[in-house]
Amino acid sequence: MKLTSILPPANGASCTCSNAHLEVKNIAKTNITEMYAFLHGSIPDGKSLIYYTQPGVEGEIFGMHTAYTALKSGRTCTFVASSTSPYIIRNQFKEFGWDTDPFKSRLLFVDAYNPLIGAQSREKYVITNPENIYDFSNAIMNLLEESTSSTVVFGSLSTIMDLCGERETTEAVKLWNKMAVQYGHILVYNFTAWPYSQETLNLIKKDLFNAVICIGGVAGSTISRQYFGILKSDWMNKWGDQATKY
Repeated sequence: MKLTSILPPANGASCTCSNAHLEVKNIAKTNITEMYAFLHGSIPDGKSLIYYTQPGVEGEIFGMHTAYTALKSGRTCTFVASSTSPYIIRNQFKEFGWDTDPFKSRLLFVDAYNPLIGAQSREKYVITNPENIYDFSNAIMNLLEESTSSTVVFGSLSTIMDLCGERETTEAVKLWNKMAVQYGHILVYNFTAWPYSQETLNLIKKDLFNAVICIGGVAGSTISRQYFGILKSDWMNKWGDQATKY
């Protein structure tokens, strides 16, 4: 898989960001090569970021890479598994060449998948009823309250939305993001832009998150190219019109 180019702003939205000088003490690197230059390689504590992926594009790698980079930098990382099991996700890290074994004491999982298929879970955090947003949200809130400053990666916000409803999920996300500010966590979401309501998609792109990274793809005869565009970030300098590879 080849990653290249830059994604144009979705629906004609502007890609301009704040010119404010970056002054933060606690930083978690995204570490996706050239994205470093645009995001200053960092997500400040208390911020939320979403990888907004077009249907048909495998965008999960971005959230996983952010999780791995957080672990390498010494942070605790919790991965919310809703579309596949924690066991499979651990193996996926290895398949991408990211050995998480040295960090296994700092890599935690919220298991929202095994209960859905009626399987037992060995994880510390388990969503007993993943189709109930109150059960889901209570587990996330308990995690945020109990943990010191950490990085939390949601493997598939789309799956949570499919299980619990669009409005219910976006309301829960608002609460989680507020708690991230309160407790100094970084929240990172993977999201596939399936044909949800325009209200929901606009809310996700414009209002819910501190940063929105759009990810698209172009199929060729022999390779599939993926590309990104920073639609929004409230902690980076002005975007500009540069194109880049990563």
